[in-house]
Amino acid sequence: MAALMSAVGRRAVLGARVAPSGIRVFSHGTAVLSSENKEAPQAKFYPPFQNVMLPPDTFKGKVAFITGGGTGLGKGMTTALSRLGAECVISSRKLDVLKSTAAEIASETGNKVHAVQCDVRDPESVKKAVAEVIHVAGHPSVVINNAAGNFISPSERLSPNAWRTITDIVLNGTAYVTLEVGKELIKAGKGAAFLAITTIYAESGSGFVVPSASAKAGVEALCTSLAAEWGRYGMRFNVIQPGPIKTKGAFSRLDPTGAFESDMIKRIPCGRLGTPGEIANLAVYLCSDYASWVSGAVSV
Repeated sequence: MAALMSAVGRRAVLGARVAPSGIRVFSHGTAVLSSENKEAPQAKFYPPFQNVMLPPDTFKGKVAFITGGGTGLGKGMTTALSRLGAECVISSRKLDVLKSTAAEIASETGNKVHAVQCDVRDPESVKKAVAEVIHVAGHPSVVINNAAGNFISPSERLSPNAWRTITDIVLNGTAYVTLEVGKELIKAGKGAAFLAITTIYAESGSGFVVPSASAKAGVEALCTSLAAEWGRYGMRFNVIQPGPIKTKGAFSRLDPTGAFESDMIKRIPCGRLGTPGEIANLAVYLCSDYASWVSGAVSV
């Protein structure tokens, strides 16, 4: 799951609650929430805008490669890019999900969406996937590292395998994809806009999601470092730290009673959760030529 219930160190420590299990759970961070409406009254003043904000052909003639693009935020960003004219390639381990999503988005937008299986933890899988992206669509001019994993656990219970599982997906996976695509772009003399999806607690720190916080912080360091080093090759690197976003699925397991969501909304000034479309609009801006002078930025 690309974005799970999270905790946010300094930004939420005063709003912590203790779950029945005794595990302390904090609000904010990148959260994946249930579809039930729990909005506060002031949310009526802040309705989410459903349309993409850029002109229809902003990405016409461009190729976008999105990891974790089959579901959730990845699917939302792919849909927005496709609506704006991009030829998209989505990847994850689950090829059946990818094919279904690719067909759905292509049917809606009329633009090509390719499904390429890839396990970002495996450098050889990444190398094959990047070669396939170039073969079926060409060198990507947009690369979004969205694939992620997370779970909630007291840190004293973490096993080496638990730590390795998250860091392999989040940090190593992002590095493998970024470096492999980057090397191919350098050889071809082409530039690109890279975007990574992290979380607020990558900056602030948080309990109970230490592997994720550590790995996401590493992703941010990777992006800001490459923004400085690879700018001369025509590559830009930016980061989005989403707040709590409403998507389907994960909270049926993580928050079956809805108590966490209710507590979180009380601490959000707008009185509602974010939507994948709102993240997608920020993502397409940062990856577009309208943001050609923006690199090394971390957007909350």
